[in-house]
Amino acid sequence: MSIVKGGGSRAQLNIVPNPQTASRPVLTSSDYARLEAATFEDLDLTSPMRTRVRAKLVEAKVVPGAAIAETVATFGSILRYRIETRMPERRMLQLQRGPAPNGQYLSVLTPIGLALLGHSAGDIVEAVLFDGARLTLELIAIDFQPEADIRRRMARTAPDSDGPGNNGPEAA
Repeated sequence: MSIVKGGGSRAQLNIVPNPQTASRPVLTSSDYARLEAATFEDLDLTSPMRTRVRAKLVEAKVVPGAAIAETVATFGSILRYRIETRMPERRMLQLQRGPAPNGQYLSVLTPIGLALLGHSAGDIVEAVLFDGARLTLELIAIDFQPEADIRRRMARTAPDSDGPGNNGPEAA
């Protein structure tokens, strides 16, 4: 993800143009609200991430959690990604910046985490580090997404209204 100042004072988010994978980030309404709150609660006024988070919020398409594709990286998703040509990494995308045991978490309040948030498996995006270095990131796969997991669990527990044993509602 790279940030450029537009014609006004509002920062814009630019994603690496790749005709095959260029896409607008998609956030659940819950992730959008949590990220917006974190901008004010977790980041001080001089944090360079503040502008980047605001740019992501401006660029993102917001959808209800139930409508998000299971291939999109959301808070709590376990994703596999590659930085440049390095070996793939597997991390859980989280909001908090606290300590991560064994490095298994990736905060969205970092350039790499923010760049991956809202993108789909197969997307290629760019993260700009604080020193100006640019990294190309490939989101390889989403191994787990909380919203998709909830939909699967609800589908398993929902009664089959057309099933053979369904004789309609029971009397109390």
